[in-house]
Amino acid sequence: MVCGPLLLGREGQVVTTQPHIQLGALHGLARVLAAGEYRARTVLERACEAVALGFGFERVGIVRFVPEADLLLPFVAHGLTSAEESALPASLPSSRFSAFQRAAAVGHTVYVEAPGGDEIVPEEIIRGFPIGSFAIVPLISDGRCLGFMTCDQRGEYFSLDASEIDLLTTVGTLIAAFLEKIIEQSQLRRLNELKSQFAAIASHELRTPAAAIYGAVQTLDAREGELTPAQLSELRRMLSVQSKRLLELVDDLLDLSRLDSGAVEIAPTQFNIRERIAAIVETLDATEIRIEVPADLTTIADTRAFDRIATNLLANAVRHGAPPLTVSARKAPDRQLELCVEDHGPGIEDKLVASIFDPFTRGASEGAGLGLSIAHSYARAHGATLTYESLEPHGARFLLRLPTGPARRR
Repeated sequence: MVCGPLLLGREGQVVTTQPHIQLGALHGLARVLAAGEYRARTVLERACEAVALGFGFERVGIVRFVPEADLLLPFVAHGLTSAEESALPASLPSSRFSAFQRAAAVGHTVYVEAPGGDEIVPEEIIRGFPIGSFAIVPLISDGRCLGFMTCDQRGEYFSLDASEIDLLTTVGTLIAAFLEKIIEQSQLRRLNELKSQFAAIASHELRTPAAAIYGAVQTLDAREGELTPAQLSELRRMLSVQSKRLLELVDDLLDLSRLDSGAVEIAPTQFNIRERIAAIVETLDATEIRIEVPADLTTIADTRAFDRIATNLLANAVRHGAPPLTVSARKAPDRQLELCVEDHGPGIEDKLVASIFDPFTRGASEGAGLGLSIAHSYARAHGATLTYESLEPHGARFLLRLPTGPARRR
């Protein structure tokens, strides 16, 4: 029978929560989530409060999980002090917090009696929060981990029995169902925004090189005999640059269309990684890129998909990052190819991290915002993963994990 977590208070007293309080909290939580109120933050804050009251936790929070970027994004919390809210990071790689990884893998609440040993807790969390026992509840819907609920008693140690862990997992399932609705609504709004952005940005991006090319041709037609050799050379150079830009934009838009419709065929062949990367770097005319790839490293993969992913990642680093820029590759123990592109520029703004692989996601920099989306889509078409993490003190790292295998259609 559920008897509530056993808490050891600051004065050494034992505090327990009663089963009827926990079950009442579960019923109250169900009513909150089923009330049809879609102010997401308000509802989830009330859900955190209900869990805290029912189980006797001081702090309960919900974080979103972005698997593409391996990131945890704090969303709402109950019981944090103002100092703790200030210390809360805007994002955190899930790989730096082992309990989150285990909870996602097993699909069940993970209880940690005392951090330490093999239990990894990031330094910034240890510094900003008194950590004792804690529970991580995966928010899973239709087999997808959408986020996590974190529960603890500030700096104190407590025990949870199997029944309480099961009940917390059930609570997580209820919250996940609501969170999925929030995400679906957010995605629908995002799709509507993308439609508007596509018309505005694509037409603008296509119009700029097209207008430049038209103007140069008109000038040559009308005044070619009057222009100096230097002026003619500059016009031809500009025609070459703008024609290349226009071709790249058209190729990007066609790629997006093919990838969205699933019309991309993956046909793996064997090739040398360093030679392929060196050729891509040469086309980018980017001498500042350092290549750290063994000369004899080969893989079996689709060359077009590999080239499009690597080209877009490197072009993104050149355009938006800062030296030192590095591209490295190795064979992982599971025989997948790992390709890593790093730069030491400003990195990705926190507000954009969750959507960096969406088309037309742009920060302050110029560009159509298609490169990372195309790279990510080609990675998925190949059965690969492409993730992002920020570097300290600043910079960006993109990691491609590419499987090898027979040809297949997406």
